[in-house]
Formats: sequence, structure tokens, C-alpha cells
Amino acid sequence: MGGAPVVAALKGIAVGFVTPFCTYSAIPMLVGLRQAGVPAAGYVAFVSAAPVLDPVLFGALVIIVGLPAASLYMAVAFLGAITLALVAQHLGVELSLDGLGSVEDPGGSCGGKPCAWAGLSTEMRGAARASLALLRSVGALLVVGVFVGLAIETLVQPQDVAAITGDGAQWSIPLAAALGTPLYVSTSLFVPIAHSLGRAGVGVGAIVALTISGAGANIPEFVVLAKLFSKAAVSLFIGYVFAIALAGGLLAQMLLG
Repeated sequence: MGGAPVVAALKGIAVGFVTPFCTYSAIPMLVGLRQAGVPAAGYVAFVSAAPVLDPVLFGALVIIVGLPAASLYMAVAFLGAITLALVAQHLGVELSLDGLGSVEDPGGSCGGKPCAWAGLSTEMRGAARASLALLRSVGALLVVGVFVGLAIETLVQPQDVAAITGDGAQWSIPLAAALGTPLYVSTSLFVPIAHSLGRAGVGVGAIVALTISGAGANIPEFVVLAKLFSKAAVSLFIGYVFAIALAGGLLAQMLLG
């Protein structure tokens, strides 16, 4: 996943596309990429693309808004992921492993150079130790974040959202994008929720914005990312998810509203 920033970003997007994780679940892989020496453009593109450029979300959008609007969204999200990755590389954004405690390098130390493959059993033992170290470092935060997300999902009902975003006002799409950002909702789960919102009178643009922001960001991942990146970098990522959700919602509203 090395090479020039644009090449590394394209590789990161490709890996993110075929690994349909939310950012929250992509964090262990993100740490592994950083330990392997992947440049910032590569791992930022991966963590940006994984939640908003994956086949599951694309299929959900096809169900919700149709193939043309879903395809247009994917093009916008692709350009957004590349832009964010190149900006991160230009600004020198780095993933800090210091906040994770003693997370081991599964391959061991080889004088600052990549280690040769040591065999499956050896590599598995090192990977298991590194995984447990990562889990010990962020496990408590993940548990707290999941319970906060579950509470939000339980208390925020579709009809409540419809009451706020269902009148077709100009601010309904940005408001939906903002409401979805802290929610902890899987993409597959959001399909029936989106159906309920549509029946409750929410516009298609607001539904798409809510789906994208709900899939692309949530409170648990913000908590963990804050340990790995600077506050400015985390804010940049939140702004990216909001902007992509807003763009997708506006495009869907123009094409289908």
C-alpha cells in the first residue's frame, strides 16, 4: 500500500471497499496498517472509505433510492475519500500508537525494516498478543461507547426523526446528516428504519443523509479515534462524514425528490 500519495490513497480505498467495516470495527486493521508502515494517505483513505464506500451501503442505497442515485453517491464518496487522504498526507496527519499502551508489532523488531514472514504459527502468536494488547487498551472505551450507542438507538424512534425532518424544509437534509453522525446503527439495520422513515413522511434526501452519516460515523468510534489521532484530525474526519452525507442527501433529493 505504498507509493506516491495518490497511489497509496487508491490502494487504501480499494482495501476499504472490499472490507465493509464501519470505522469503529476497522480500527484494529487501521492500527495494523500503521504498524506496517503504510503512509498516511493510504490508511486515511482506508478508514474513510470502509464505512461509506462499501458494497453493503451501496446495496442499501439501491434499495432506498435506486441505482442511478446510489451510483452517483459512490462517485462523490470516492472523490471525497481521495481528497481527505491527500489533505491528511499534506498536513502530516499521523496515527499515534502511543495512546494504545504497549501494542506489540506482531512481526517483531527487525532493525527498523519490514520483517520476513516467520511462518503461520509464529505470526499468529504475535498477532494474538498484539490483538489482546489493543483490546486491553481500548476495550473499556468500546464497551462504554456501545452502550451509549444502544441507548441512542433505543430512545430515538423513527417517528421522532420524522417529526423534525419530515416537512421538506431546506434545513431537513443537513439536520438529518447531523442527527445520524452520533448514531450507532449498522447499514443493514438502517434499511428497515429508512423504510419506516419514508412511510412517516421523511423526504428521500433526508433519509439518504441519515443513512450515510449513521453508517459512516458514531460515538464509539469518535472515542477510540481520539486516542489515535489529534483532535484536529478527528474533527476533519467528522466533517468529512457530514459533508459526504450532505452531498448524498442533496443529490438524492435533486434526482428523486
